[in-house]
Amino acid sequence: MVNPAYRMADSAKTLIRREGSYGRTLLQDKIGGQRRNQQESELPYLLPTIESWSDWSATFNDVDLWRPVIDAICDSEGIRYRSIQIPRSNTNAVFILDSQLVVKIYSPFWSEFDMEATLIEVLGANRTVSVPEIVAAGRYHDRVSWNYLIMEYLDGLTLDAVRPDIARRDLLCIATEVGRMTRSLHETPINPLGGVDTGESWDDMVDRRRRETLPELAGSGIITPQVSDALNVILEEVVANSNRSPRVVVHGDLESDHILLGRKDREWKITSVIDFGDAKIGVRDYEWMPLWLGLFDRDIEAMRVFLEAYDRSLLTDEELPRRVMAWTLLHDFGSDAITELIEKTNTPTPVVTLGELRQILWPGLEELFDVCGEARFYLRSDLLPRDLPE
Repeated sequence: MVNPAYRMADSAKTLIRREGSYGRTLLQDKIGGQRRNQQESELPYLLPTIESWSDWSATFNDVDLWRPVIDAICDSEGIRYRSIQIPRSNTNAVFILDSQLVVKIYSPFWSEFDMEATLIEVLGANRTVSVPEIVAAGRYHDRVSWNYLIMEYLDGLTLDAVRPDIARRDLLCIATEVGRMTRSLHETPINPLGGVDTGESWDDMVDRRRRETLPELAGSGIITPQVSDALNVILEEVVANSNRSPRVVVHGDLESDHILLGRKDREWKITSVIDFGDAKIGVRDYEWMPLWLGLFDRDIEAMRVFLEAYDRSLLTDEELPRRVMAWTLLHDFGSDAITELIEKTNTPTPVVTLGELRQILWPGLEELFDVCGEARFYLRSDLLPRDLPE
């Protein structure tokens, strides 16, 4: 529950509630125009010139640099706070105030604000996926216009934090919960998101990643030209077939930091899903890479239980392993994730065969449908999470 002192003016919330995303845009323009006129006459600027990714990387986590901006934003929203922290993982300027609120100031180098603000609004109204409540939204002008959201802070544990201390049964319960949550997310109507500015269309993103990914991996010495050629055949086939796949809302980064967990009645539950800045309208296979390489850390049993809860028909889809491979490469974070894994596992490079690369990135994936013995136990359709063995 957010302290009432933090809430935005009733008139502003009514505008957003009445007009939805369009109302939020009106509010942003109204607030942004007022602040711009005021701030342009009140030099010097609070922020340095930020013109490149290297400029942004050097500044976005600097609390001292951003504090005057946060103070100005909070003052305009009638918010007071005492303490400020930065979260463990972010790429925008994100700050936690008094463990009550999150202020998220968006990078000027990509378009995330409109999608995240609108999608949180849609999910909050549908109540199918637990998300933070938006407390305020607007633009702050300092050299350029900085979009921002102020949201309630939701506490919770991450799977990375609890993994060393929980039983196998609990891990598989969490995988089941994540499968159900992801299914609900992908069932979200996409019509309310149709006109949202994402800066790049889905098709353009796929085309860009299609051109980038193999040269990135080959150029950094991770794969040989022969492996690149073999992967190119898979990419060509999967991309062509994806044109027939339905479009859904994908979070795009369902890794540990973005799925908050808690215990209820001795069972692990998802308390909230956060950070929708990388959300897109695309094919559902785009979602698997952060889950496979990130959240489940290539745990084939956890992935199998996840798929059982998400859509058990995928467990008889023999093309799924090829699509997982392809969308790992096509994902916006795919090349970085592969590079990090190669380094973490001290794998000699270049990887000289496709089979070797499969074993590093997708161990056991080809056996995803080999459900015998103990593995079959976890796939029984009548199996509830509480029935899983310790």
